[in-house]
Amino acid sequence: MKRAIVIILIMILVAGGGAGGLIMLGIVPNPFNPTLPERPLTAAEKAAAELEEKNKFKPPTAAFPLVRMSDMVIPVIINGQSQRRVFLIARLMATTPADEGFLEANMGKYQDALLRDLVPYFQDYFLDHDMLDILEIKRRMLKSAKTVFGDHVQGVLLTNAFEQATGR
Repeated sequence: MKRAIVIILIMILVAGGGAGGLIMLGIVPNPFNPTLPERPLTAAEKAAAELEEKNKFKPPTAAFPLVRMSDMVIPVIINGQSQRRVFLIARLMATTPADEGFLEANMGKYQDALLRDLVPYFQDYFLDHDMLDILEIKRRMLKSAKTVFGDHVQGVLLTNAFEQATGR
């Protein structure tokens, strides 16, 4: 008798899990939350829906030509010792697909200019701050990119930025 009860309970659990999965996947309509018939929208609701649709993010229709720069490790040297390291992972957005080759060919110049800008910045910045200012880093990266590449680059996609204290 005990075996029959255990088998019946397992079958109920499996059936319930299967039914729940079918409901969650939308294959079977949810009997606990039936959809109500749509009511006509008021003028205020229509205006709000139009404003929301207008301000909604629309992804670009064509892929951006992205050029991957090698991951950068920037030392933060304070009082003659390396106190931290800042890791930057980014991509450069070329203005046109034809500019990708130009960006790749001059990537060394860009990384050199970026190091010349960010090393002194981080030395002063980490005297008063503990966390990275991502917007300022991205602004400085774009400024260096515009200096080196001119109109061949349209933006910088900062994928990841974090800092790590050295183990001293």
